[in-house]
Amino acid sequence: MKKKLFISLLSVVLIFANINYLKVDAAPLTINSVNYGYTTDITGPLNTAYEIRKEIEATLRFQVKIDLTWNDLKVEKDMDLYNSKGKAVGKPGDILISITDDKNTDINAIMMGSISTHAAVVDSDPQKVLEVYQNNVENRENDWRTRYKKILVLRPKTNEETIKGAIEYGHTQLNKHFNFDFFNKTTTDRFYCSQFVWRCYFNNGIDLDRNGGRAVFPYDLISDKATIVYKQGE
Repeated sequence: MKKKLFISLLSVVLIFANINYLKVDAAPLTINSVNYGYTTDITGPLNTAYEIRKEIEATLRFQVKIDLTWNDLKVEKDMDLYNSKGKAVGKPGDILISITDDKNTDINAIMMGSISTHAAVVDSDPQKVLEVYQNNVENRENDWRTRYKKILVLRPKTNEETIKGAIEYGHTQLNKHFNFDFFNKTTTDRFYCSQFVWRCYFNNGIDLDRNGGRAVFPYDLISDKATIVYKQGE
């Protein structure tokens, strides 16, 4: 996911970290207007803010857990991927996740997920991926093995028909622009990287979002609904 998404997430965390004192889970909070004499119930917006804050906290905790247990992650190795050479990695329908890697100082890698995270779907031609790159959904060269130093390859636990449908759906969304409304994952007018990957499969009957939150971030795609078949990096 883009660096600006990472910065936005940190900003949201800082903003919502300060709403504890509002006690949004208490009785409805109302504000009486002196000028106009009406009462406004803001419980809804505060509850939404609370839910978003909790979702961000949970996502960041899970991300830290993955980073801390990296060496112990269960991997059902696809030896075809380990034995292959070149820039490309993955088989059709596989989900590629870049893992936080502050040691990768390549500017292109930084912009596309080495400091934050990023996600893509391997195309029917494994030499290409479907991904939100820069500001649009694109069908690009699969250079993930060399673009990032630290990645996971996930294989959804589903059938070939669903995988084919996910890839076909991805192609119908090419050139759509970046979605900055991260907590509206259900829109199909615009996409951010992991929302796009999630939608490709969701549109074909499988929900890969680990926690079912308002947003779906790259690490949310790591769950028991997909098998880790390749791990790269330390």
